[in-house]
Amino acid sequence: MTGIEALIPAELLSLMAENRVPHAVALESSDKAALSECALYLAQWAVCKSGKRPCGECAACKKLKSGNHPDVYTAKTEGKKNAVKISEIRNICADSVLMPNESDCKVYIIPEADKMEPSPQNAFLKLMEEPPQPMLFILLCENTQGLLQTIRSRCSVFKLKAEGGKSEQAQSLAEDIAKALCQSKEIKLVYACAALNDRQSALDALNALSELVRAATAYGITGTLGGENPLIRELSMNVKRRGLINMQQSISTAAEQIRKNVGLSLVGAVLAVNLRYNKYM
Repeated sequence: MTGIEALIPAELLSLMAENRVPHAVALESSDKAALSECALYLAQWAVCKSGKRPCGECAACKKLKSGNHPDVYTAKTEGKKNAVKISEIRNICADSVLMPNESDCKVYIIPEADKMEPSPQNAFLKLMEEPPQPMLFILLCENTQGLLQTIRSRCSVFKLKAEGGKSEQAQSLAEDIAKALCQSKEIKLVYACAALNDRQSALDALNALSELVRAATAYGITGTLGGENPLIRELSMNVKRRGLINMQQSISTAAEQIRKNVGLSLVGAVLAVNLRYNKYM
């Protein structure tokens, strides 16, 4: 398995191997470099002429690597949000009716897709719903919740894996916070949140914590889903369902503050207060 393949979820790799990748894919990660690499790898798979895609050696793969493949287009971003504007989406819509030059399909990569305003998202939605020919849309997102629901519902969303060590560290940080929520001593939660002292690791940990909270919510409703994890069961028993639901917003707010470069010590302190408040709602 290549380094890039190690970041791609097994489900997506399986779809690629079976040539069953859906026409619209949203890749989610806080690592923008990883997003770009995986998007290009998926685009390479789409245009590759080899029997085992992507081969990396055929003319199509080499053209894509050099940034010169005529059927793969990466949307331009601009403005304060560094997002794709509606004028660029209109350009893509106009280009989409032209036949591919060399491949069986056209590939459009949309960076910072979750930062697009509603108007370009709605314009893009029309193209997604009725593509004039075989196409692959690859939406790159830090958080797919920033996409309109109508867009998300028409995409297959895949969260990229974190690198091994980073993934384990993030999971450990998330579990420490979850365990502290199950205890009565407030200082435990303060210490656990204060350990979010690296921006990338903190974002990964908050994502992992969100998954734990979501699983605890599901377990509280079904009594079965996620029950194989003792921490999820414990979290569900110690925090009311309403509190778990509100914690998702607190976690999301903390992640947004980190992306805006708010001091990590402040973010951790506020998160601890909010999570503690949510627990007793």
